[in-house]
Parts: sequence; structure tokens; C-alpha cells
Amino acid sequence: MAVKNRTDHINKDGVQAYLTGQGTAAERENWEEILLEDEDALSLYIASLEEAQDNLPPLNDPLDFTLKVMEGLSVIDGLSIQKLTEPRRTRWYEKAVFHYVVAASLTLVFLSSGVFDKLLTGNMDVVVQTSDAGPSYTEQAMQATSGWLNQLMNKGNN
Repeated sequence: MAVKNRTDHINKDGVQAYLTGQGTAAERENWEEILLEDEDALSLYIASLEEAQDNLPPLNDPLDFTLKVMEGLSVIDGLSIQKLTEPRRTRWYEKAVFHYVVAASLTLVFLSSGVFDKLLTGNMDVVVQTSDAGPSYTEQAMQATSGWLNQLMNKGNN
């Protein structure tokens, strides 16, 4: 292989030799370290990999290949491979029903304690249906909302 130490020139022939698995184990490890540290070497490696793509054998069963690679690894970040391939049980607090129950309970507590009543202080006009000549429900709601916001702004300025 063309690369013996990190100061040697990185060339396409060395990358091709690494891609085809030529060279000693130490040379391959050296290339792996270079690819992790040097962006130019990584770019050259990716370009060479794209060129060699047509010459590589096809991957007939990607799932089987993935499982064989995973079996070849004994531990990943402290997790066993068996734990990674087994379906994970959901905990009781990860279920959607739990979140709905908590939200409903908090709403009930807020309603019974009067927290929402404290938010709506002052005189609020009720939206009443008027004749066809009057403003629509949307306009009435917008007027009520803008009046409420004006009251809040005025109280904040005082």
C-alpha cells in the first residue's frame, strides 16, 4: 500500500489498495485513522468508492448482511447486540394514554382551583347573535379579543 505513515502523500492508488483490501493490517489501520482525521483523504476515498461501485458485487440481501455485521460485533457502547435486535418494551409513562390522563388531570385541577378565572379579570362582552345587518361572529370574536388585549395592555402599563 502507498501510505506507510501519516506524512506520506495520499494518492488514489493507496485509496484503491485500501478499498480492495490489499496491504497489511497495519497499513489498513493507518488508512482508517487517516480517513477519520483528513477531509481530503476522505473526499478521495468517497470519489474512489463511487468509481469502484460498478465493480463491487451486488448486495443481494441487505438485511442478512446487516445482521451478520451486527453479530460480528460483540458490544456497541455498552449495549449487547441482543438488546439492539430485540423489540423494546414501552414503559407505562411512554404510552399516549398516560399523557392524556396527566393533561386531563392538570386541566381539572386548574379548573377547580380557579386559575383560569384569575386570567380573565375584568368585564368581558359576550358574543351575541345579532341581525344580518350587524357584524358576523368572526368580527365579534375579533372585537372581543382586541378589547381583551387592550385591557391587558392598559393594566400592564399602569
